[in-house]
Amino acid sequence: MRLIYTFLFIILFHFTLFPAGPKRELRGVWVATVSNIDWPSARNYNGIKQKNEFVDLLNSHQKTGINAVFVQIRTAADALYAKSPEPWSTFLSGLQGQPPSPYYDPLAFMIEESHARGIEFHAWLNLNRASISTNSLLDANHVVRKHPDWIIKYHGQFILNFGLPEVRLYLVNLVKNIIEQYDVDGIHFDDYFYPYPMKGEEINDREAFEKYKLPEESLGDWRRRNTNNLIKDISEVIKSTKPKVKFGISPFGIWRHQSESVLDGSPTRRGLQSYDDLFADTEKWMKDGLVDYLAPQLYWETSHKVAAFEPLAKWWSAHNYGRPIYIGHAVYHLSDVWSPNELSKQLKVARSLPNVQGSIYFSSNLITRNVKGWRDTLRQNQYSSVALIPAMLWKDSIAPTPPHQVSLLKKGEEWLLAWKPGEPSEDQDPPAYYVVYRIKKGEIDPLENAENIIFKGKMNQLILDKNWIRSGYGFAVTALDRLHNESLPGTIQWLIPTKKE
Repeated sequence: MRLIYTFLFIILFHFTLFPAGPKRELRGVWVATVSNIDWPSARNYNGIKQKNEFVDLLNSHQKTGINAVFVQIRTAADALYAKSPEPWSTFLSGLQGQPPSPYYDPLAFMIEESHARGIEFHAWLNLNRASISTNSLLDANHVVRKHPDWIIKYHGQFILNFGLPEVRLYLVNLVKNIIEQYDVDGIHFDDYFYPYPMKGEEINDREAFEKYKLPEESLGDWRRRNTNNLIKDISEVIKSTKPKVKFGISPFGIWRHQSESVLDGSPTRRGLQSYDDLFADTEKWMKDGLVDYLAPQLYWETSHKVAAFEPLAKWWSAHNYGRPIYIGHAVYHLSDVWSPNELSKQLKVARSLPNVQGSIYFSSNLITRNVKGWRDTLRQNQYSSVALIPAMLWKDSIAPTPPHQVSLLKKGEEWLLAWKPGEPSEDQDPPAYYVVYRIKKGEIDPLENAENIIFKGKMNQLILDKNWIRSGYGFAVTALDRLHNESLPGTIQWLIPTKKE
């Protein structure tokens, strides 16, 4: 049974007293596969049911206004995709190394279904974890079995030793393979670089440190250099292989305290620091242009006494170095103490900051299950209009040409708006999507008003809702490329008043 649901058109029309939100804004969710948090559901080892579940997940998020999914395809040196040198994930079949049944390639399927709905697909990889537990049943082809010399035991898990050049090369090649084999929009890493410090535990990498350290280099500086080199090498392989694939990271929400870095640190005094404790120098990655965005995990409430949301959001916005910041929100706190009002306050703060261009929620099922009505709040209030994803002009600044032969015809009782692709653009990128605006004659900058968007999709025609047929209104069609550069509109089609009017 073929489960490809391509919508001919998506109509989003609303009457609301709430602000619709900006025209351009990334609205993302993390879809965690580790321990079957979001997908597939626990003990669902049937390939057809897994596909159905993912389609339902996408349909729900599409209705909510989500325009990007960040799906975990590598949880612990395993794979939720077919074309991988690593074994199949246990979370697909219940046994590591065993393919889905009935067989399918989850990553190829998820990308196709996401793109059919105008949703970006980012492949999320956990880098350092090699096993969920040292007691996990591991496939013979697993990296722990094949390269035990690469592995460190830490807090009941096996992790990869980033201090070894061969480990870093292994990870770089994994990324290269993914972007060569699959049509992903982005590569995404979470906050797990060196492991979170645990009382009484030590990272046993002294042998590699003594072998590869620079003269007078401290252990901390050496570990940071390892991480920096890994991020640099991955950034370079993405740019050289598929330069329009985005690369982003979701770090821990505090880089350094002001007490540790007076000039650059955030207005915090206590708690874990990405730079000192995880050896992840996110500030350097942004300064050096190694990543296209950061999505800091600001998982504290606005009234938090140690790490309040707003001061940290302002700090990240001010330290963006020409790259967008997407705020990571802890929607999972709706299952305990938070109310939807807390998240609404956070979203208001995020939208007020000049370099914050969107939000990502952890995690998917809290929204699809509509915990405490947050999904409804998004649909009816914050995300009541369509949002286009912000462009990344350093990756691609060439817009498509305008659609040609835009026509508005009445067929029986229906009005049909149709168009054709324009001439090839300067960089030969074909249109990825089209956007239709319903505009009022005399309106200033109508294409900047998100509430005017009535359609975003791949098709080149739209049956108009009868409520849209009013004299003094017209319809404009633009084209978007893969990186969301928008063309000028084709010829605007104005409605002509009838005798009754």
